Amino acid sequence: MRRIITRTQQDKKTKRNQLIIGLLLIGLMVFSVVGYALSGRGSEEDLEEIEYNGIKFVQDNSGYWNFKIQGQNFITKYNPKETEEILFSSDLTLNDYSNKPLYFVGIFQEPNFEINRNLNSFALRVQEACLFKKDCENDLPIKNCSADNLIVINEGDDENIYQQDNCIFITASLGNQTKYADKFLFNVLGI
Repeated sequence: MRRIITRTQQDKKTKRNQLIIGLLLIGLMVFSVVGYALSGRGSEEDLEEIEYNGIKFVQDNSGYWNFKIQGQNFITKYNPKETEEILFSSDLTLNDYSNKPLYFVGIFQEPNFEINRNLNSFALRVQEACLFKKDCENDLPIKNCSADNLIVINEGDDENIYQQDNCIFITASLGNQTKYADKFLFNVLGI
């Protein structure tokens, strides 16, 4: 059996419960704002930063490295220290890609996007192409290394990167292709 309470007692009990719930909600909001502020500040302090050849590389929250060269922003998955073990030297510079078409041969994957993201603003256009007519399955243009800027990316166990005329050939496992693409970018940018 329930005890009979007066209207005044019922009103007091309702007000007390509302006050408790209100204080709990206010406390929850205050602690969530404080927690968010502290977690946001901590993530900025945790950003990694390195300097390589006088260029400052800052790793953002997504894990990509951001850097500036002559006022231009670049973003790579790896920093130059992580690609030092890859042997590659090329005489191609950013000027060789400026206002000229850039062609990719092969399946468009992450390494192609990496190069495209960084050279797209310099190249006249970026598109897929074929190096040999016999290997061309689609209606893509057939290009050659003596006249066109081509980047050929293939999957393979014998990992290497080399230049032949205006062509860059990258052969690497799927997991390392972007690292090789970044090595190419650092070489073109003179880093």
